[in-house]
Amino acid sequence: MQKSKLLKIYKNFLKIRLCQEKIIDKYHPEDKMKCPMHLCIGQELMPSVLGYYLKKNDSIFSHHRSHGYFLANKGSMKEMISEFYGKETGTNGGLAGSQELSCTKTNFYSGTILSGAFAMAVGDAFAKISKKQNNISVAVIGDGGMEEGITFEAINLAHLMKLPVLFVCENNMYSTHTNIKERSRTSLVSDRVKGFRIKTILVKNQNLYKLDHILNKTINNMRKNKEPVFLEILTYRFNGHVGPEGDDHFNYRPKKEINYWKHRDPLVKLEKLINSQKIIKEIKNDIIKEITSSFNFAEKSKLAKKWEQFNFNNGYSKAVKSFYKKRIFFSSKQEDHKPSSGKPY
Repeated sequence: MQKSKLLKIYKNFLKIRLCQEKIIDKYHPEDKMKCPMHLCIGQELMPSVLGYYLKKNDSIFSHHRSHGYFLANKGSMKEMISEFYGKETGTNGGLAGSQELSCTKTNFYSGTILSGAFAMAVGDAFAKISKKQNNISVAVIGDGGMEEGITFEAINLAHLMKLPVLFVCENNMYSTHTNIKERSRTSLVSDRVKGFRIKTILVKNQNLYKLDHILNKTINNMRKNKEPVFLEILTYRFNGHVGPEGDDHFNYRPKKEINYWKHRDPLVKLEKLINSQKIIKEIKNDIIKEITSSFNFAEKSKLAKKWEQFNFNNGYSKAVKSFYKKRIFFSSKQEDHKPSSGKPY
């Protein structure tokens, strides 16, 4: 691998990791970010390498653990953090938060109804073919999302119509707190997909060189042959399912299992390959400056418009108008995320 490529992948990886860690540090006790966070610490390698091969007008439709894919796809960190703070300078004007993070400028869309990203990627790929664009659509999902029927409908249709969709499944073995062995007879999602006769690829460990080789060959072939591919990567999240609070106090994951994956942190392996503390320090300092600047930008930006400033007669239902008028806000925990208060921003 060329040194320039290695450094670009490393920069993507470290930017995602350090940004996520800063979110955790600042979330409490400041409580200025009101949306729950699905962090991807431990799962940064896939988006970091994928980002190297994406071109302008390629699209990503991601699950809600999306920060890594957003940043690796040239998304603005300033706008992303502003979105989490509920500011009008956010990617979605401060109205979407983390779980629905999207950006039309970079063709990035996340959230949706669970597993809906697969269906939308199929439609997007069909549009690209119709417009004779030499681009691909990427759909990202977790192993839990693969238990929704829409995923298999989307895979079948993409294969039938020969659409350039790269279906990516990040198998971290848990759907919230339930191990895949409790939900399925097979621990490999790709085994269920093979029946559609779509090309399937399994990456058993987070090996940089293997993943880079696979994505390079796969994406080039997809641009040429206009056919879908299903790629499953076995990975692991170091943080809780949703937070930023951790959830290992529920004891749903064995400590031995957590330690096994943490001792195989891809970041450590990447830094060994770079083998230069000077270069690593320079890159880290630059990223820390970007992160600091992004949080400062977010805090200084104006809050999103208040409900009174929206035109509810144009595209909003009476039910939504009533919802806002009565000041209904949710103070209960969401997927074990525990906000310190139920007050709206």
